[in-house]
Amino acid sequence: MRSILFIAGIILLIGWGIGIFFYALKGLFNIVLIFALLAFIVGIFNRPTGQDR
Repeated sequence: MRSILFIAGIILLIGWGIGIFFYALKGLFNIVLIFALLAFIVGIFNRPTGQDR
């Protein structure tokens, strides 16, 4: 599950960075940005530690 959220966050951040979602979604631009940031943060904090393996 972590890898799916991490990949989704990266894809959304890249899309935001190059402006694709800005032209396609206009009013939903901030919602997409917030979703990307949340997915990225959840992916970072859910990294497996050495003890969990």
